[in-house]
Amino acid sequence: MAANFKIKVYRNSENVHLKLFGDFDGNSAHELINIINELNYKAKLFVHTGCLKQIDTFGLEVFRKNINNLNIRPVSCWFTGDKAVELIPENNTSFFVVDC
Repeated sequence: MAANFKIKVYRNSENVHLKLFGDFDGNSAHELINIINELNYKAKLFVHTGCLKQIDTFGLEVFRKNINNLNIRPVSCWFTGDKAVELIPENNTSFFVVDC
């Protein structure tokens, strides 16, 4: 995992928010995948990418290769921030991307 990568998890009564910080590499991708798959949430999941510095090509490949196997209900996951468009493939049908 990139030395400066971390994920902060915030929950409220309806949603779970994952805020990503630092550089996103292959190990960071696996950490994000594992956290998403371990979550037990009933409403929406928000993955905030605004604090990511760089996305490594290998990290992006790892995440995109595993994205269809995530334990997420269809259309219940929102990716936000500057790097959201980079993480989610254009042809996705399960994730919303909010570029803000």
